[in-house]
Amino acid sequence: MKKFIRLIILLISVATLFSGAMQAIAPAFVLNFVGAEINTTSKQLFATIGMFMFLFGGMMIHALYHVENNRVVVIWSGLQKLGASVAVFIGIFNGTFILLAAGVAVFDLFSALLFFYYLKTLKSDATG
Repeated sequence: MKKFIRLIILLISVATLFSGAMQAIAPAFVLNFVGAEINTTSKQLFATIGMFMFLFGGMMIHALYHVENNRVVVIWSGLQKLGASVAVFIGIFNGTFILLAAGVAVFDLFSALLFFYYLKTLKSDATG
């Protein structure tokens, strides 16, 4: 797995960048997908979340191609994925999102675990 972890992290980061851009540009489409109420407020909030997803995805891509390992970026990107997963699960539990949104939550949780695994490989590479 260590051989492919950077590629997997890159693919997750690209997906985060593009899905964040989609959410920022067309929040109603994403809200409809997760079964949430669509109104001016929810569209604005989802667009704002999408902008941050776009930035985190871009930041992680940048870090992957930077000459030096940037463990801080990996930590915060992993925490962003973990937080997103928890937030979506809470939204499902509270009836804000439909059960189909659990796919998004599981993907983000899996992504967070992979980011933290990648962080571990960076740490072991740095120590020898």
